[in-house]
Amino acid sequence: MKKQAATDPLKSQNEFYRKLRQNQFAPVYLLEGPERYLRDQALKTLREAAVDAAVRDFNYAALSVTQGDLDEALALARQFPMISPRRMVEVTGFEALNDEKQLELLKDYLRAPIDTTVLVFVSDGLDNRRNIAAMLRKGCEVVSFAPLDDRDAAPRWVSDYVARSGGLIEPAAAAYLVAMIGVDLRRLSSELDKLLTYLSGEPGKPAITKELIDQLVRYARELSNFDLTDAIVEGDRKRALILLERIFATAGEPPQTLSLFILGAIASNFRRLLLAKELMRQNAPNSEVAKAVGMSPYAVTFLNERARKFEAERLLKGIERIAQTDIALKSSLATPRLQLELLISELCPAVSTVRKISRY
Repeated sequence: MKKQAATDPLKSQNEFYRKLRQNQFAPVYLLEGPERYLRDQALKTLREAAVDAAVRDFNYAALSVTQGDLDEALALARQFPMISPRRMVEVTGFEALNDEKQLELLKDYLRAPIDTTVLVFVSDGLDNRRNIAAMLRKGCEVVSFAPLDDRDAAPRWVSDYVARSGGLIEPAAAAYLVAMIGVDLRRLSSELDKLLTYLSGEPGKPAITKELIDQLVRYARELSNFDLTDAIVEGDRKRALILLERIFATAGEPPQTLSLFILGAIASNFRRLLLAKELMRQNAPNSEVAKAVGMSPYAVTFLNERARKFEAERLLKGIERIAQTDIALKSSLATPRLQLELLISELCPAVSTVRKISRY
């Protein structure tokens, strides 16, 4: 029915937005890929374009079909819109669907989709071995959202983001910020907003520079470069606590907010380490590990080195302890700073137990 989308994610996104500007809607979309920031932006734009806000309560539905109730979503898609030219139905949680009856219902709908409904399937990624993957890619307009490359695409995105906000950034500074933060666009947009707000009170139109990034995003650099995690991996409790002190001294944010940010960074690093360790155990190439953890193949080499210094059991226990600290922070048990100091002390065993490096 529908032609397959271009394999180039940016090309498929540009085509998607071009059609929306011309008020052209596909009856069925598949928004697929792990880059959630861009995907969520596309979904929001589609929702606002497809259904007027005044009647959206009557013509918009979002369902997770993890319990196998895809038939309910399709029944909603077949309903006529109320006081609107179209309705929109958003579906998630369908990736593992294998019920033959439900798949047959989906196949029937894709053969003759309702032209007054915009049916949208949203996924981090589909398993190509499953029938539903081939079915959706064949029957939907596919829009892909892969992580941006940190060498070219991500710095270009940073420059475009700043330009759309009415600001300026030096090209070298855009690349520098990506090297510091990574390609997580939510974090990048958050840091850029902070930098732009800082410059908004300056006369003229000053540009974001590397020096300003060092001044305002310094604590993010400590975390994104794995300095704090390095100290934990090496069992260097003293250095880890010194880094924590430096972050609190330079960040200039409320302790609760900052503590949750630091904890999130530590948690993210531990999850990446565990995932890298498991993929190395499976003899996965660096390129596959890099894609899974959202890092460049160059940076993932250093991640693998860190992962080898951890036993898997220690990583799992660390993730469990991080989750407990998250609950404690949100429950206001003790001060945020004390909670992090306790966590770091527990995550840093004696150095002699850390120097043993496992094979994977």
